[in-house]
Amino acid sequence: MQAAVSNIPGISVDIAGGGPPNVKGNTGYAIAVTVDPGYRITDGPALISFLIESAWSVRDAYMPNAEISVSVKDETDSSFDASAAASEAGWIEPLDPPPGGAGFTIAAVDIRDGSPARQRLGDWPGDVPAVPANVTAAK
Repeated sequence: MQAAVSNIPGISVDIAGGGPPNVKGNTGYAIAVTVDPGYRITDGPALISFLIESAWSVRDAYMPNAEISVSVKDETDSSFDASAAASEAGWIEPLDPPPGGAGFTIAAVDIRDGSPARQRLGDWPGDVPAVPANVTAAK
């Protein structure tokens, strides 16, 4: 997954992975990316969808059954909001942007049994999605 994400110009992966289930049996997957200086996100919904679907396609260890978390770190003057992009792509309900979150935003996608996102993702592990084109551009 990290190799595929690194094929997107101007995006680097900081963290990607899940862990063993907690005492309740819940586990998730987190991916944190940084927008490189000199780049901007041009298609947020496509980028967030790619990251969520990529996380669902990872065939290591445990199936995420609680949440897929996508965080994006960008320059502080950026207007990009991962949560708004996830909402626009239909992964989550619209949320108010966090106060003081300029430059760092998170989209937390509920993937518990029966959730709309889980139904949309289908069986685990999912197919590896194609790397989207034109989701970033040089400033």
